[in-house]
Amino acid sequence: MNFFTIALGAIAGLATALFLHLRRQMDKNVNYLNEEDFINGMRKGQLIDIRKKDAYNEGHINGSRNHPFHQLTRNYNKLRQDQPIYLVCHNGKMSRRASMVLTSKGFRVFALEGGIEAWTKPLKSKK
Repeated sequence: MNFFTIALGAIAGLATALFLHLRRQMDKNVNYLNEEDFINGMRKGQLIDIRKKDAYNEGHINGSRNHPFHQLTRNYNKLRQDQPIYLVCHNGKMSRRASMVLTSKGFRVFALEGGIEAWTKPLKSKK
């Protein structure tokens, strides 16, 4: 093996370690709740569905408001800071990103673990 092969392997290893470290840090900032705990808390806060409008219209949790992720991160000032935010996305991944943004702005944020895919209760649709 030559020097460049060894150097590229070392860089790839460091990049992977950094990615895993950042992922663990991100997960520490997200308060994921299982469905039961989410239901118990969501009526005490702001229930926000961050999926795109079409997905929201196909089926959403009753009482949720639709604020797609790309709008939410720019218009967070329309949310109340005195109430916690309960986030729903498709599978939990986008909620992680939104939670980090909103937490950095001083909001208390909770996310449905597994997103709407994990929701077992009936959904409301706008059809």
